[in-house]
This record gives sequence, structure tokens and C-alpha cells, in this order.
Amino acid sequence: METIRWDKTCRVVQENTGKSVMAEVINLKDKQRLIVNINNAANMTMIWNGKVYEGRLAGMDFVSSGPEIHKMKDNTKGRYHR
Repeated sequence: METIRWDKTCRVVQENTGKSVMAEVINLKDKQRLIVNINNAANMTMIWNGKVYEGRLAGMDFVSSGPEIHKMKDNTKGRYHR
């Protein structure tokens, strides 16, 4: 059996200025959709474009490579390893 987990935060970059911020990951469907919360103020849905997740909020475009994903396999003793 395999368990998939991801980090609780990821870096989101505003495309025009190049400024980045760490955002809280609300939900992830790997290589489909990423929902993040920026500065505890606004949720943004980002869609996978084949390379990165893209989203738009308050008239600004954002991109993210998403959170780091950890896949762990269950061994016979019930412990996890990577």
C-alpha cells in the first residue's frame, strides 16, 4: 500500500513582479488542480498547465510548482518508509 502526502505550504510567484510568497495548501489533485490560501486572506484555485500550476487573483497572474509530494510505501511491519 502506498500513502501520498504533501507539504502544507508551497511557494506562489506573482508573474509580473516576480515576488513570491509562501501559501497554505488547502487541497491538491496532483497535476490537475491546486487550491491555496494566500496570507490568510484569499483562496485561489490554480490549474496545471503541463509544467506549473497557474491561477489568477485580484487581476494578477500567479504560478506555482506546487508543494513537495512524499510517497511512502507501507512495509510488512506497518511502518512507513520512502
